[in-house]
Amino acid sequence: MTASIFWFRRDLRFYDNPGLSAARSSSPTVYGVFCTAELERLNRRQRAFVLGSLKHMRLVLEKRNASISMIDGDTPDALVRAARRLGAQSVHCSRSYDREERRAEEAARSALEEAGIAFRVHAGDVVHEPEAVAERKQAPGEGYRVFPPFFAAWQALEAPTPIAEAWCNGSDDQPGPLAVPADRAAVSAGEAVGRALLQSFVASRATDYAVNGAYPGRDGTSNLGAHLRFGCVSPRTVHRAVAERMAKTWTLAPERSSMRAFLRQLAMRDFFIHLAYYAPALHDDALQEKMRGFPWSSDEKALAAWTEGRTGYPLIDAAMRQLHAEGNVHQRAAICAASFCCFDLGLDWRLGREVWMKQLVAADAALCDGNWQWIAGVGSDQAAYPRIYNPVKQARQFDSQAVYVRRWCQELRKLPTAAALEPWKLDRQRQIELGFFTPDQYPPPMVDHETVARDLLKTYRDYREKEALRS
Repeated sequence: MTASIFWFRRDLRFYDNPGLSAARSSSPTVYGVFCTAELERLNRRQRAFVLGSLKHMRLVLEKRNASISMIDGDTPDALVRAARRLGAQSVHCSRSYDREERRAEEAARSALEEAGIAFRVHAGDVVHEPEAVAERKQAPGEGYRVFPPFFAAWQALEAPTPIAEAWCNGSDDQPGPLAVPADRAAVSAGEAVGRALLQSFVASRATDYAVNGAYPGRDGTSNLGAHLRFGCVSPRTVHRAVAERMAKTWTLAPERSSMRAFLRQLAMRDFFIHLAYYAPALHDDALQEKMRGFPWSSDEKALAAWTEGRTGYPLIDAAMRQLHAEGNVHQRAAICAASFCCFDLGLDWRLGREVWMKQLVAADAALCDGNWQWIAGVGSDQAAYPRIYNPVKQARQFDSQAVYVRRWCQELRKLPTAAALEPWKLDRQRQIELGFFTPDQYPPPMVDHETVARDLLKTYRDYREKEALRS
């Protein structure tokens, strides 16, 4: 073959890109393309991140007299037109696992093959492909639905070695303009940024991740969420970098333990992506069939107060305000906010998930579906009852000095620590002086956690027992 196309999607990088490497091996000339229609499925922050990443890729390729073309229109037709215009006999891309992206992939395959153009799909952005892990199951073919056995199988497999850099080398004289995003990207984009973040994390924060990563007020996480979501850095590269750091003779045992905790999170990412691949219906319905009819609420006022960070619980409000300001939210704070949504307010987990999908730079359907169902007690978690997080106890444990709360709830920034974590305990005179519980200041708690969580748990338990009797 004299020319081929590599279709960039959620793999915006040149290092460890199996599909791009395969395209270069099969054709002397490879053109890079990105279908602009795919931007429509992203939220505004994600569009800015993707456009920023593509801008950096174009700059890299310009120095090599190559290009990435922006192709408009319906994706299958756009790929066919681009292949014909560029004289490409094949189109390569990285594999998808999400239901909607797989549909787009199959539509592209159908259109290209009908036009006589070969379509080749290669390894996607997981450490291990779904089939490789599922093969270790006693009843292979459906994949694991519970994390502990999945993790054991995942760990037993040897992680693939990242592939050397490969670049598109075709120069399109009609590459099309790169759109200017409506919003500035909340997270610095591009492969170079992702690689630098990984290097920084492995050199320092990875060694105490198990300790500092859980605290919202500390910079203890990898900050790689958006870069993994859009493939600016591959999960295989992340795994290899952490594993090599663990293998150093001078790495201490507690440091290895911290890095193992991080790799467990990387495995959980694979788990939810694999789960979405084998159970695509979980985007709409609970994975646990017996919980599909559970009477969740859709109270618009409660949803608005939670979404806007006006619940009266500082940790929850800080999480939601960080989400709106940055398009990012610390994992511990996110868990507490999601639990509050489902079990303090009784809101449908799908409503909370949609807020995440509209705001997060790193929003991913498979991860949002899996995590929200796990929190709501209707997904892969096999615990007898859901884990309900007490927003006050969680704040005391993970933000004991109110660093995170003061950062995002400005009304509380001048309060002493105890009052910042539980402002409703201020004496009445102090509340009046601060203007508390007025429209312009911090609101009172919208619910009593102990009461509503207990009532919701009883409803959950009764419903589950009733469904168990029916079956």
